[in-house]
Amino acid sequence: MDRRIGVVVVALVALLSGLLVAVAPAVPSPASAANAADFQDGYLISDRNFLDSGSLTVDEVQSFLNAQVPTCRANDGMPCLKDYVAQSTPSLAANSYCSAFPGGTMSAARLIVTVSQVCGISPKVILVMLQKEQGLITDTSPSRGQYSAALGQGCPDGGVGCDPAFAGFFYQIYGAARQFQIYLKFPKSFSYQLGWNNILYQASPPDTSGRCGTKRVFIQNDATRALYVYTPYTPNQAALDNLYGTGDFCSAYGNRNFWRLYTDWFGNPVGDRVTGEYAAVWQALGGSSGVLGSPTSDVVCVASRYCQQSFRGGTIFWFPGRGVFGVPTVVETMWRNLGFIDGAPGFPTGVVVCAADGTCAQSFDGGVIAADSSGGSLVGRHVEDAWLAAGGVALGGARGPELCSNGTDCAQLFARAAFYSSAKRVLSVTGAIFTAWSAAGMSNGPSGFPTANAVCTSAGCTQTFSGGLIVSSGDRAQPVPLPIAAKFTAIGGLATTGAPVSAATCSSSTSCSQLFDDARIDTFPDRAAVATTKGFLDTWAASGFEKGLLRRPMSDASCSSLTCSQPFEGGVLVGTPSAGVVAVFGAYLDAWKASGGEKGSLGLPTGADSCDRKSCSQAFQRGVLVWTPARGVLTVSSWFLSPWQAKGATSGLLGAPTANASCSSLTCSQRFQGGVLVGTPSAGVVAVFGAYLDAWKASGGEKGSLGLPTGADSCDGKSCSQAFQRGVLVWTPARGVLTVSSWFLSPWQAKGATSGLLGAPTANASCSSLTCSQRFQGGVLVGTPSAGVVAVFGAYLDAWKASGGEKGSLGLPTGADSCDGNSCSISFQRGIVVWTSARGAITVAPPVFDAWQAAGGVSGRYGLPLSGATRSGKTITQAFERGNITAAG
Repeated sequence: MDRRIGVVVVALVALLSGLLVAVAPAVPSPASAANAADFQDGYLISDRNFLDSGSLTVDEVQSFLNAQVPTCRANDGMPCLKDYVAQSTPSLAANSYCSAFPGGTMSAARLIVTVSQVCGISPKVILVMLQKEQGLITDTSPSRGQYSAALGQGCPDGGVGCDPAFAGFFYQIYGAARQFQIYLKFPKSFSYQLGWNNILYQASPPDTSGRCGTKRVFIQNDATRALYVYTPYTPNQAALDNLYGTGDFCSAYGNRNFWRLYTDWFGNPVGDRVTGEYAAVWQALGGSSGVLGSPTSDVVCVASRYCQQSFRGGTIFWFPGRGVFGVPTVVETMWRNLGFIDGAPGFPTGVVVCAADGTCAQSFDGGVIAADSSGGSLVGRHVEDAWLAAGGVALGGARGPELCSNGTDCAQLFARAAFYSSAKRVLSVTGAIFTAWSAAGMSNGPSGFPTANAVCTSAGCTQTFSGGLIVSSGDRAQPVPLPIAAKFTAIGGLATTGAPVSAATCSSSTSCSQLFDDARIDTFPDRAAVATTKGFLDTWAASGFEKGLLRRPMSDASCSSLTCSQPFEGGVLVGTPSAGVVAVFGAYLDAWKASGGEKGSLGLPTGADSCDRKSCSQAFQRGVLVWTPARGVLTVSSWFLSPWQAKGATSGLLGAPTANASCSSLTCSQRFQGGVLVGTPSAGVVAVFGAYLDAWKASGGEKGSLGLPTGADSCDGKSCSQAFQRGVLVWTPARGVLTVSSWFLSPWQAKGATSGLLGAPTANASCSSLTCSQRFQGGVLVGTPSAGVVAVFGAYLDAWKASGGEKGSLGLPTGADSCDGNSCSISFQRGIVVWTSARGAITVAPPVFDAWQAAGGVSGRYGLPLSGATRSGKTITQAFERGNITAAG
């Protein structure tokens, strides 16, 4: 139980038992600093305090004045008020307003008290007025003018000047006191009356344009009315906000200052004396700050039946033989409406109990009255116990009497509860459930009548009605209509779904939906109700509920050994260990189902679908489904998944798939927008893309001259290449992709491939009637009948080209280059190219070559050539280390 409700219940037990609390006697209200929150513009001072002429003696006034000005600085020949002596004041006969004034010489204190006594105005009021008008009480050097207009009597607003008949301190004091009595005795002769009045905020001038306007003030008593006639302005909020300072242009301060000064000096100006048994009850109810507030009258007795004292918030009554009872206004009003002591309630029997919102309950002979500012009534006898148990006064005032259709079937409505009684039980509707039920039209609304009391757990409360349920959690509640209520109850209620967060929406009596903290329940005309709970709910909500791709649920979630899933019209929600609940829909769903679903080749989804500008994809445990506008959904899985992802997946070199994987007798492969992934026996899955792919396809692909790729592409800074079973594709910026294969592959690789002497190819292999060859950056590979493939490079290549190449004087090379200690050479069909560090490459060709070769070549009679051959007429001569050879040409 809420501790606050517990306190109320305990208090009400005392109330219903008619107990009275023993209390201490009242004490006078001491003076204290004024608080603007206590200011009442229609009740500035009580009549009793205003007219209490015996409230101070002469000595008490003198002591008061002495305390206000300890040190006086005389000015203009005028003393401070504490030292002022009125010389030869006149003797005045009695009149209709004041009794006879004795006259003579007297101090200011004596003059104030004497006028107070003869005219019946409190000396406290006169002291406050002297300070309010001219500041004479605290002024240490007052002027003659201040004394002459001490109370402002006969000094109208607007700067017209004061009436000479009232000039002087005595005439100001006496004239003002007499004037107050005139205001009191002839109320109809003056502008302000008891009740509602329009009172100016500021005088005109200074408010010549009238912009400040007026305020509606309800004047409650004659003393307040007299003060407003004397000073016809009321303070605005700015003046009250700065109670001891100034406000704004529209602020007037006279009546504010009267109230403030009286409070500071003499205590609460509206506080009448509360004594005896009245004081005991008043103090027990909190005194002036309690439920009754400050007194507004003395005790008044009505014949011999009862006596009463009025307060701002109610009345204290005394009944012979019963004692004294405090009754707040909200209860008293209803009590009197019900016939007062002669009506059904009879006499009060207990102490009033009030809630923080102003609802009060009090026991009487005829029962308990529960009332608030909107009304009240007696709590019905049939529902009284249930009302008390449910919170009593915390439920607000009764909204009418208990209504019964027979002796036991009764109902009663309260501000925050309703009760229904029968012969067997009493049903109550309270708290947040009552608020929701009331907002929905109570028993006339779709929820209908309660059929059971609320059942509450730590999660909240559930109460059944003829039209469904109302479910609450904390201070929020919502009706749950019948079709949804059945499902809500069947799946465990609050413990499963949490509390409803919004009202149900229905397109028909059987097609409804309602959102709860942890679930949404949907009902359909053509299938059973469906509950979408927890993670499934969050994912469905993120997709847009029924307006999203998933549309409406088909059934509750179900679980297998692997996962839990829930089918929807447009897809399925799947719970996964890594990604939580994931939606699979549309073409993804078709492909996933075709693969075997959660038990198939792809396994469970590992994330939601995502899109770039070209494709969309969704990842699964063992593959990815990729959608493109041109191809629909294709699968990347098995061997090809990791290599594809390593290349950047759909955002990488390969891009989206353009076909599913396929296998031949040689390999398995999968085509993509930017290439193909190929499974090979030695290198696993290899990507072939771009210009490599074009060249490979041109060669016949996996069944062509190159065969399968044996590795990924690699680059050395000058060129890139990719190896295949029977060749290598080489890319250079200048030549694009060229092929090195067949005869030329091994000799090229033996020379270091792209990093060796030959470097990258500059053309594909070509064949003539004599041979096949392939050009490279650093040379050429030439196929010969005798020596196979020979590399001709560097200076050898220059010399061979100069001789006419394969069709020239040298013919085809017959072997690879070889070196001894002095030279290197390459032999050709009809000659040789010899290289030395001193002379470079020199060609020895027919007809000189035959003679030189017959003489032993580089090791023979002539040695190394020194220069190329020269022709003279019909002879050709070539110089060697040890002589020249001349032959007919």
